[in-house]
Parts: sequence; structure tokens; C-alpha cells
Amino acid sequence: MFTFVAAAAVAAAEVLAVVNGKPITRGDLEAALKDPTRHQYHEAVADLRDVEHAAARDFLGRRAAEREANERGTPIDSVYARVAATDFDHFDANLRNRIQQQRERVYGAERASLEDLIQQRLFEAAARAKGMSPDELTRALRNKVAPVTKKDLDFIKAYEGSKQQATATIPPGEQRLEAAITSARIEQLRMAVIDSVRSRAKVESRLAPPRVNVSTANASVVGRPSAPVRIVVFTDFECPYCFEAEQTLSHIRDKYGDRVAVYYLNYPLPNHVYARPAAVAAMCAAAQGRYAAYHDYLFAHQQDLAHADYAAWAATMGLDRAAFEACRSSGDADRRVDQDIREGIAAGVAATPTFLVNGRLVQDSEALGEVVAEEASDSR
Repeated sequence: MFTFVAAAAVAAAEVLAVVNGKPITRGDLEAALKDPTRHQYHEAVADLRDVEHAAARDFLGRRAAEREANERGTPIDSVYARVAATDFDHFDANLRNRIQQQRERVYGAERASLEDLIQQRLFEAAARAKGMSPDELTRALRNKVAPVTKKDLDFIKAYEGSKQQATATIPPGEQRLEAAITSARIEQLRMAVIDSVRSRAKVESRLAPPRVNVSTANASVVGRPSAPVRIVVFTDFECPYCFEAEQTLSHIRDKYGDRVAVYYLNYPLPNHVYARPAAVAAMCAAAQGRYAAYHDYLFAHQQDLAHADYAAWAATMGLDRAAFEACRSSGDADRRVDQDIREGIAAGVAATPTFLVNGRLVQDSEALGEVVAEEASDSR
């Protein structure tokens, strides 16, 4: 029988990255974690397991799970893990949302720790190339750091003073400031060494990000549907961050051209009273093949949504006003918005805008460009 201990050993041996031919395993990653990060990571993993098992138990039923465990001679946790892997798309949407959020939490911790290990390996390689140990190279870098001046201290004290007014924190003393400045300068030199080695090193990361399946059957698409990079955007026409995200998406489309397609789904937040009527209007514009133009118009007039005349706006843009009004009153557009919201809940959407880049959940515009670049590189 494949025991829990054996399963744990297999997991620990999983190779997450290879740096210059030398593997980094999951065991290496966990061993490198330091408290409180180690505790936070284990807590995230445990929370993920609990919510996955709860969803599997809700789907399969406790008695059915116990019966399968007895028949197979395996722990009941392994039954829950199997169900979470094979039947996830059938779970309750709210539970899927919680699972996706926890998966992102675990992945974020793993990715940060893995990058630290990769940097450590690259720094060790740089030290070996110089005939030094990592500690010797660190000391050499420290010797290159200019002494902290009174001007440096005055600047940091002024910053901390401003910070104190804003956050009511007590600024640290000069000795602590001096150590912080010195450490920051050493870290700058250390990263310069790592970056120079990285450009020549062979680094292969195998840490797979979680991916979410979401239906885009009702989505309005901007770009070529067969594009290798698919960005699904859950948007809210009243959300100022969604408006700002449009600039980021525009830059991405300009940069990648027909390699990127953007799919829009509606996710009007409950506290945005004008967002849902705007979403319904956008769906009725989409029914006449004019989603993109109407979408842009809504964002351009975001401040006017409180007294919007959606039909007049549609007519201004050359849409058939009568057909537009009939669409708004039919309920079909409302139902499409509801379906989009259900897709978002199941996908793990917690705020707007939220993006899915080839299924990868991205929750801020700043990270969007980085993830798109990774997916575009992988698709070549």
C-alpha cells in the first residue's frame, strides 16, 4: 500500500527548478524557509487542504468517502484529494472560489521562496567563479559599500518622521538606520552580482502555477480568438481600478499584437449601484456587434454613470436604439451578467479588476504584464 510517508517522500523529491544542472527540490524549498515564513507557508498549505477536503466531502458525501477509503484501504484524506483533483469543476462555486484563493496563497509563497533559492545558487556560482566562498564574497561586497554619512541619516530620519505622522509609528534610532542603509547597499551589490550571473546561467523553473478553467462562451473578445495568450478580464464599469487597467491592457495589446486576445466578463460589485446597469447595456451593445466601442465609451464616461442615458449613448454610436432598448428589457442581458458573475465566483475572483492569463489568476494590473510576458515566452 502507498503510505502517507511514501507520498510525503515523493513530494519532497519533486524538482521545482534546475540551476546550471543542479536541481532544487520541494524538500530544499521547505528546508530553506525560516520562521515566521515557514509557519505561514505550512498554515497556507493546511488551509488549502482543509478547504479542498471540505469541498470534496460536500460533493461526495462523508459516508461515500469513508466507504471508498475502506474499500481501497487508503486514508480518507487520499479520497478527498482524488475528488478535488477529478471533480473540481462540479464543486459549489463559492467553495471553488475559496480553493482558488488558497491555491494562489500557496503558490505565491512557493514562488517567492524558490526565487530566493535560485538567487542563492546563482550567488554561490558567482563566488565559486571568483575562487571565494559566499561569505567571503559578501564581505568583499561589504568592503565596497561607502560609509553611511550624516546626510544619509538625516534623509532617513526625515522619511521616518513623515512616516510617523502618517502611521503613528516611532522612528528607529540612528544606529538602526545606519545598519539598514548599509544592508540595503550590500543587497544592491549582491543583486547586481546575481543579475550578472543569471544572464549567463541556465535556470529552469518547474514550479507550475495554479490555473483556472473559465467559460468564455459569453465573453466579448478583443483580438484574435486563436491567440496563444488569452486574457480573461472580470470588469466593473464603475470601478476606477478597472478604468486604469484599460491602459495596461492597451499597452499589452500594442506590444504583443495578435498573440494576445482579451475576453471581457462582467463582475459588477454589489456596492457599485451603477455597475450592473452599465454591464447590461454593454451586453446589449455586444448583441449588435459593438461591445468594444461601447465598452470604451462607458469607461470614458465613468463619472456620468449616475445619470446615464444608455439608449441615447447607443444611438450616438450608431446602434439600433429600438433593438438596444428591447434587449435591455428582455432580461437576456441580465442573465448573461449573472452567468459572468457565477464564472467569476467559481474562478476565485475577489475584487475587480481580476485577470486570468491562460488560466492564471492575476489580481493586480502591475503583475499582469509580467505574467503575460511569461505566457507569451512559453507559447513560442
